[in-house]
Amino acid sequence: MGRRIVFVLVLIVLAAGAGWALYHFKLTRHLSSQSATNLASVSFTLDPEAWNRAVDEVKADRAGEGAGALDIPPELRHYEERYWFLATQVAEVEKYNVPTCQDYLDLATMIERGEMIPVPAVTDTFVLFGIGQRADDSPFSRYEEDKDLLNQNSNKNAGTEQKTPPEEFSSLQKLAKNFNGRSYDLDNPADRLALKMNMLSVVRPQALKIMQEVAAAYHKEFARPLPVSSLVRPEQYQHQLRRVNRNAVTIDSPPHSTGLAFDIDYRYMSVAEQNFLMRELAGIKNEGRIEVIRERNANYHVFAFVNGSRPSDDLISSCLEKAGAPPPEEAHHAAEKPAKIKGKRNKTTHARSNSRKTRRRHR
Repeated sequence: MGRRIVFVLVLIVLAAGAGWALYHFKLTRHLSSQSATNLASVSFTLDPEAWNRAVDEVKADRAGEGAGALDIPPELRHYEERYWFLATQVAEVEKYNVPTCQDYLDLATMIERGEMIPVPAVTDTFVLFGIGQRADDSPFSRYEEDKDLLNQNSNKNAGTEQKTPPEEFSSLQKLAKNFNGRSYDLDNPADRLALKMNMLSVVRPQALKIMQEVAAAYHKEFARPLPVSSLVRPEQYQHQLRRVNRNAVTIDSPPHSTGLAFDIDYRYMSVAEQNFLMRELAGIKNEGRIEVIRERNANYHVFAFVNGSRPSDDLISSCLEKAGAPPPEEAHHAAEKPAKIKGKRNKTTHARSNSRKTRRRHR
């Protein structure tokens, strides 16, 4: 009798163990499948395990390694003239007449022409981490800012699709048939979302070159992939992002809409990693090849210059208003009014003073 009881108990334990193993196996497969589905939206030729390993390395607990004081170089801080940083990027757009993408239809045309090139979701030295998080599965349409603002509380994209001429969809339709070996059904919401996220994983060659250079240096030093959190962003996407990210600028030529900008996520980096990376970026900026800043939302914003040289200070000064600075006369009056700021230079003087400092800094 006792042996039977023991035998039954053993069977129960074995059955429970088998059940747990089966459940765990199914759960693992489900999570892997779910991860693969999500990652398929990030890149077309992606090994999910490689991407997961890279993300784990990015998020790994540093356990106090590289502790010390954070040393932000002046090259990664704002200029005295607060609009100078953005004006520098606007000046580069003006200098080379760099086209910006207003929406996904524009972006599709640029990809078709080879102006924007796909970036792998994971390599030995970098990983795309958080690209296209605000993308949705709505139908593709032309972006009209005024209409978008009026219809914020209406149905998504209400009335915009029907007024878009069919020929404007030609590049998108060609892209959907074969985008790096994968096809997409534009009538399928899941495929639309996947295509949008893949389209947001492109950048201009000049930006990719800088990104690969920085990633190689970072990986060599710390044996971790560089987390890249943003690449190209059409103005349509930029305005959606602005609702949750105050750093997403909404001027006429947002840097990310040119495809020359990318962001690096420093949330999980140790102080030593950040200091190393900032020194690398400062060095490249001093060579005149990029504009860069350390943003408070845990990103380094990097903008690559087209031919590896900064626009002139005169051109930057002329672009201050386009970057959001008040007109010189308004700035002059604002400086004269309050007694408490008596003696301070007006914005125009700031720009001229900063121009001289910038020349010395970037020679």
